[in-house]
Amino acid sequence: MTLIRTDIQAALNDLFMLISRSEEDYRAAAGQLEEKSAANFLNTITKRRQVLADKLERAIRAEDSLPSEPDRDLKAGEQLLQSFAPLMAEDKTKEIFKKRQDADRELLARLNDDELSALDKSHKALKEACRTQLEETLAELAQRLR
Repeated sequence: MTLIRTDIQAALNDLFMLISRSEEDYRAAAGQLEEKSAANFLNTITKRRQVLADKLERAIRAEDSLPSEPDRDLKAGEQLLQSFAPLMAEDKTKEIFKKRQDADRELLARLNDDELSALDKSHKALKEACRTQLEETLAELAQRLR
C-alpha cells in the first residue's frame, strides 16, 4: 500500500465517500419518519447504497489502497441541520423525500465531475451501477412525491 493515491484510487475513494454519506443520510432520514411504509422505502434505499459502498470498498482495496473514514462529528452536525427543515414542514415525509431527491440529483451530477473520470476506463461498470441506482431511486422518489 502506498501513501500517495493514484488517480483511480482517489476517484474510487471519492465515489466511496459520496455513496457512504448518501447511505448514512438515507438511514438518518428513515429514522425521522413515523410513517412505516415511507421509512421502509428509505431503509430499502439504504441497503442498496450499502451494497454499492461495499463494492467500492472492495475495489479500493483491490487497487492496494484503503477507503477513507468519514468524519463522524461533521456528519452528525450535518444530519442535525438536515433534520430541522422536516420538523417545520407541513408534510414531513414529503419534505424528507424532496431533500433526498435533491441530494441524489447532486450526487448524480458529481458522477460527471473530472475527479471521477479516471473510473471511466478501469471501473466503468461500477460507476455505471452507481449512476443506474441513483436514476432508479430518483424515479422512485418522483413517483412517491406525486
